[in-house]
Amino acid sequence: GKKVMAIKSYFFNAIKGTSGNYDRVYNAQDVTNYLDKLVGNGVFPNPSTNLQVQASSGMGIVVNPGQGWINGHKIINTAALPLTLSGSDVLLNRIDRVIFYADYTTREMGIDILEGTPATSPVAPALTRNENRIEYCLATIAINKQVASITQADITDTRADSTVCGWVQGLIQQVDT
Repeated sequence: GKKVMAIKSYFFNAIKGTSGNYDRVYNAQDVTNYLDKLVGNGVFPNPSTNLQVQASSGMGIVVNPGQGWINGHKIINTAALPLTLSGSDVLLNRIDRVIFYADYTTREMGIDILEGTPATSPVAPALTRNENRIEYCLATIAINKQVASITQADITDTRADSTVCGWVQGLIQQVDT
C-alpha cells in the first residue's frame, strides 16, 4: 500500500541509497518546526540588558548586544547597534517603535525603527505579524515636536510586555501545573 505521511518525526541520520540519494532530507523549516514549541518567542532574559534600547546623542539610540527568538529563528546582536531616528515634527508629536523581526521573503532577521505618524494624540505604529514578516517591539520612543535629542526618559522598554514582545521561556517554564 501507499505510505501515508501524516506523521513527521525528527531527526534521524540519513542513509545513502544505491541511487546516490539520501533517504532523509531536512531543511531549515524542519529545524524551526522542531524548535518552535520548545522555545518561546521574544528576547532572552539573561543578561537583563539583552537588546535593550538606550539613548545615545542627538536623535541617536543604541540597541545593546543580545539575542532574540522568533518561531525557531534566532537573532544575535553581537555589538551595540547605533540607529538614528528621523527628526521631530514642527507641530506634532509621534511615537516610534524599535523592533526586531524575522522576514521570510528576504530570509533574514534584523533590528529596525518603525516610524510613527505625527499626530495630536500619537500612537505607535502597528506591528506586522503575518506569513511573510513577524515583528517584536523592543521599545517605543516618544518623539515630541521640535526636539533635537532623545533622552532615556523618552524611551519605554517594552521587552517584558508579552503583548508586543516578552521574554523567551523554555519548555519547563511553560508547563501548566
